[in-house]
Amino acid sequence: MTTTTFQPGTDNHASNDALHAVAEFPVAWFEATPAYLVLSPIGAFLREWIAASPVGFILSLLKR
Repeated sequence: MTTTTFQPGTDNHASNDALHAVAEFPVAWFEATPAYLVLSPIGAFLREWIAASPVGFILSLLKR
């Protein structure tokens, strides 16, 4: 559990540390959940599925 303390007189100013913590929250949350274990195989499946579709076949021909 995280606790937050504020220094007296800083209630009207946003500190850089607070903004940095807000920006890092989604990354820390993603790393702390098993979502990355689920998304990797799904991404690989979708890449292979698109490559096997007619659109993927045409795109592979255009790359050559």
